[in-house]
Amino acid sequence: MLLRSALAALALLCAPAMARAEVIASPAAEAVAVTLYRDGQGPVQTLSPWQKQQAFEKGLILVGETRTVELPAGRHTLRFDGVAEGLIPQSAAIEGLPSGAVERNYDYALLSPGTLVERSLGKPVKVVRTNRETGRQSSVDATLLQGPSGLMVQTAEGVEVLGCSGGAERLVFDRAPEGLSSKPSLSAEIDVPMAGRYALTLTYLAIGVNWQADYVATLNPDGRTLDLLGWLTLMNSSGTSFADAPTQLVAGKLQRVPVNIIRPRVVPVRRDCWPMDTTTHGQPGMAGAYDVGAMPAMAPPPPPPPPPPPPAELSVTAMRRAPLAAQSDLGDYKLYTLPEPVTVAARQTKQMAFLDEKGVRYQRLYVALVSPWNDYREDQPARPPQVVLRLDNKAAQGLGKPLPSGALSVMETIGDVPAFAGEQAVRDVAVGEPVDLAIGWGMDVRTRPRLVEDKRANKTTVRRTYEIDLVNSKSIPVTFEIRHDPNVQFFKVVSEPSKHDIRQGQVAWRVTLKPGESRVFRYAVRHAG
Repeated sequence: MLLRSALAALALLCAPAMARAEVIASPAAEAVAVTLYRDGQGPVQTLSPWQKQQAFEKGLILVGETRTVELPAGRHTLRFDGVAEGLIPQSAAIEGLPSGAVERNYDYALLSPGTLVERSLGKPVKVVRTNRETGRQSSVDATLLQGPSGLMVQTAEGVEVLGCSGGAERLVFDRAPEGLSSKPSLSAEIDVPMAGRYALTLTYLAIGVNWQADYVATLNPDGRTLDLLGWLTLMNSSGTSFADAPTQLVAGKLQRVPVNIIRPRVVPVRRDCWPMDTTTHGQPGMAGAYDVGAMPAMAPPPPPPPPPPPPAELSVTAMRRAPLAAQSDLGDYKLYTLPEPVTVAARQTKQMAFLDEKGVRYQRLYVALVSPWNDYREDQPARPPQVVLRLDNKAAQGLGKPLPSGALSVMETIGDVPAFAGEQAVRDVAVGEPVDLAIGWGMDVRTRPRLVEDKRANKTTVRRTYEIDLVNSKSIPVTFEIRHDPNVQFFKVVSEPSKHDIRQGQVAWRVTLKPGESRVFRYAVRHAG
């Protein structure tokens, strides 16, 4: 009886230790849902190459994976293979476990030629050689002594350096070492009180996926309305694909805390040989091509592929997709839900329509900017004004929809042929806000600001009088908008031919000229000087 009790107690003590060594793998998610958050640096079309790389790497995605696993009773290591390579480990949460996780690990050492060699040092391998004359293969048993920078093995004949004989040589391993996976994995040590089949939800944040809005505005022949088409552009710069995933996108700027992400580690194998049978002019790190097991030639891996290209110019004839992405509120943000699951493949850019508004009213303006820091001499030549399309984001004007930031291309039809008329970066525009689209500089219209009077008003301020020469050489009426920068101390308009208003923080007047008409617009301001 005492012996049986002692054996039972010993079995109970040993059971957790045995269970602790067992690894249960969940090879892939059965279903995935994703939510994308923007980086907020602006449209990728406006960024430098370095800024584009930063934007792709800082883009945030919330991933929800559904997995079903068979769990025996006891303590085990549950490994989730195939998680996103930019996973933020501290954000991971596992729901559906019979008890909480004791420990979590993000395994970023991927199965690669280098890591295979690195984890097999001191272990038995086979060296397979091919005779160049006969084509016959032979193999010898060996122990791997050094690698992955310079492969060295111990055989019955002594210590040999592989890849330096000039013949075809490869290493064969019985199995991959523990802890190496072909995909990034997240593991958790768990206690399972009762064996069973468990449906788990793994949720985590990852970087490497970004999005922006892209718009195409097609100007109608009436000169007063346009058709506005909006696209949600998803940019996946990571090496992870999200297949058939219900997808949502969040518009708005989130408060973010910088995190240090450990990328999956892929190690190459390199040879270290003495060229020309000498030991005096070694070239460490010289790449060689030889095989390791059934893996392909072991030259250093190619550089990682570049991030996906920025969205291409959208054609005005692009087919309208129905139904559109649905927009809703998410606290202080806007949420866009795609109408059906989509696949966002690794290093892919995908576009889905979310806005299709026809007959949006706009006003074309020719804007002349005046700065208090410029002397505007009389001998300065006339200059073309900036072409601005002004929209009011109101339902009464044919719009009235939130506009996430992005890039907007303007197309204008000449007969039946569409022509590109300019492009503009667009900020987040709320319903009810005006938006100015600066698309280029006008031809057949000219403006020339002149400072005609500059005198001191008192000890602290000066009075300046400006005249703006306006010329309309077009065959249609045009409206000029004169803007004066008021960002100087004690600024005040003291004389004006018509009442001004404020546009984008600047004092603004509008003047309409008939075809072929010229006019001089005169006003005076006072400010510190």
